[in-house]
Amino acid sequence: MSTTIATPNETEKKAGFRSDLQGLRALAVLLVMLYHIWFSRVSGGVDIFLMLSAYFLTASTAKRISRGERPKVLGAWAHRFSRLVPQAAVVIVSIIAASWLLLPSNKWPALIDQSFASLLYKQNWYLAANQVDYYNFDHSSSSPLQHFWSLSVQGQIFIIWPLVLAFCAVVWKLFFSKINFSWVAGAAFAIIFAGSLSYSIQITASNQQIAYYHTGARLWEFALGSLVALAMPLFEKLPQMLRRFGGWAGLATVVSCGALMDVQGQFPGYMALVPTVGAALIIAAPAPRRWANPAGILSVAPLTKLGDLSYGMYLWHWPLLVFYLGLSGNAEAGFLAGSVLIAVSIALAWCSTNLVEKPLAQWQSTVDFGGFPVGRQAQLVGGLLVLVIGVGAASIPALAWEGKVEYRRTVAATQSATENPGATAPKDWDPSPAALTLPLATDLEGEWQTPGEGCSGENSPDDERIIFCSQGGDFAPGKPVLLLLGDSHIQHWSDAASKMMENSGGSWIMVYHPGCRYGSDAARDVQECADFQDAAQEYVARIAPTWVMATGSMTAASYDEDGRSPGEQEYLVDNFDESIQPFLEAGSKVIAVRDTPRYEYSIPECADSKKSDTTRCDRAASERLNAVNPVDEWLDSKDYGSKVISLDLTELLCPEGTCKAVIGNVLTYLDDTHLSKTFVDSAADEFEAAFRRATGYKGHSSEG
Repeated sequence: MSTTIATPNETEKKAGFRSDLQGLRALAVLLVMLYHIWFSRVSGGVDIFLMLSAYFLTASTAKRISRGERPKVLGAWAHRFSRLVPQAAVVIVSIIAASWLLLPSNKWPALIDQSFASLLYKQNWYLAANQVDYYNFDHSSSSPLQHFWSLSVQGQIFIIWPLVLAFCAVVWKLFFSKINFSWVAGAAFAIIFAGSLSYSIQITASNQQIAYYHTGARLWEFALGSLVALAMPLFEKLPQMLRRFGGWAGLATVVSCGALMDVQGQFPGYMALVPTVGAALIIAAPAPRRWANPAGILSVAPLTKLGDLSYGMYLWHWPLLVFYLGLSGNAEAGFLAGSVLIAVSIALAWCSTNLVEKPLAQWQSTVDFGGFPVGRQAQLVGGLLVLVIGVGAASIPALAWEGKVEYRRTVAATQSATENPGATAPKDWDPSPAALTLPLATDLEGEWQTPGEGCSGENSPDDERIIFCSQGGDFAPGKPVLLLLGDSHIQHWSDAASKMMENSGGSWIMVYHPGCRYGSDAARDVQECADFQDAAQEYVARIAPTWVMATGSMTAASYDEDGRSPGEQEYLVDNFDESIQPFLEAGSKVIAVRDTPRYEYSIPECADSKKSDTTRCDRAASERLNAVNPVDEWLDSKDYGSKVISLDLTELLCPEGTCKAVIGNVLTYLDDTHLSKTFVDSAADEFEAAFRRATGYKGHSSEG
């Protein structure tokens, strides 16, 4: 008996396998890795990867339907996800373990939520809801699970696409059985393509951050892959020279897309057509592995072997990069570090592919549960079992992590008030070693100060340029009114200010806009801030409160390029005197508050990493603040009398010349620049005393 050994091309032709597309898949993932690690740009590789997944799914399913097979939706789901989940579960468990051990606890709640979101294929919606900026190329502050957004979109499509194909099969059988199934499915995917692309262009223009993660804005990329799969018989009828030229043009486009195009803020939209159409031209090119064809390059052994590992490479490279940058303190990876990250990603991908995914896939294809069920049913049951094991294996550590966070919250809730006196702690006070510092770093979201309720009645702004307005207390005629005006640095005193006014029988109003320092001409470069300042000035002059309290100086977080310390950079808000004039003319007094110190690092993260000695997070007041309060210096040169008052609360935060991260076992800040609600609440009496000293306020129903 003679044996004929098939050539590679013959084998591929019989199996329908195209090694060049395996190479294209590897190229797409390599581009993603290279651009993430070294170039801080979007490459278009993810878009190609998404398109290819729909191409393969549609090509295989459409062939079976055309042969008369009934589409098996449940089987398609089990088949796809039983191959995706095992590696994803391994990576998620690894990220959970590394994050638990290495990352500060203030990042834990979000990562716990993202662990479940990634495992359940809804990470893209989590990131969209939380307005995560994919184009923020400071990867050291990114989530190690952020890259699961694209896998979530892909997973959602893997649920939708079998249903679409099954629907097309029913329509074809009932109404169009005399024509090729590809025409029916092609019409459906053409409608999806046109609708999704139109929506993608619209939402990318109006809200790009949402668009990037939105499944609806990505459907067209998958539809394009499906259309290419269905149109392959038509492409094969075109002249080979034309297809070959298109393939080379497509390959050049795919490789150069990220380098030549500035896609920031423009993806997905119509710009994503560039890499995906480039990939479509490669797919439509002649497949034989000759050097005259793009397939000759894409079918080289290194690329095809990496194609087998491409899914794992994508899964591993991002968390490795994020952990490296976060732990090293580097803003980017150099050539050597980046090369090591790529090599380690490939090595881990080999392990997770060959030691996890493939053994489970092989077991699933040969499983026999004692003869019942058998055949395809056994494979279906095996696939579902793989899914249950994978999801369960990743869920257990995530639930344990979540349990750890809840346990700390329970312990913190049982602590007595004497364990966390904050600003009221005596100088010689020493906390119990077992007492937890409050607020817990896992609970910082609740540390923003938003006292009172929305402004109403005569206090309602009735101006859409003022977004945030709140009030509280007794607004009876003749009683004092304190109006807090500015940005988040006036907001972070609001708990103490509101408590003081309400306890003394007066009232308060807070009008603020995050990131918009009142009186600053520099801040007016942002139109929204300029609009707020104009509207707020009119509003406050109309209300004519007893006092207008605004931040009068501006602090800095780090040394500048000239080597000046943050303290040397503190200055009076550039147009403060002119901006407060309408208030003085309306009869109000102005309280100019000195800005609070800023830091180049997160106070909670620093304190969490230096639990044994949080004083290492402290800084000298002389480094953080100017030697002379800019407000005092300014007032010395003016003749406002008692109409403009300086309020310097530095001593609360920087006792005895040291700006402290923890006071009385309480975190002073919730991040690098904003005071924590817990600390401000503890300092309410000290705030009131300082306010009364500065203003002469006695708590009567008239002005201070």
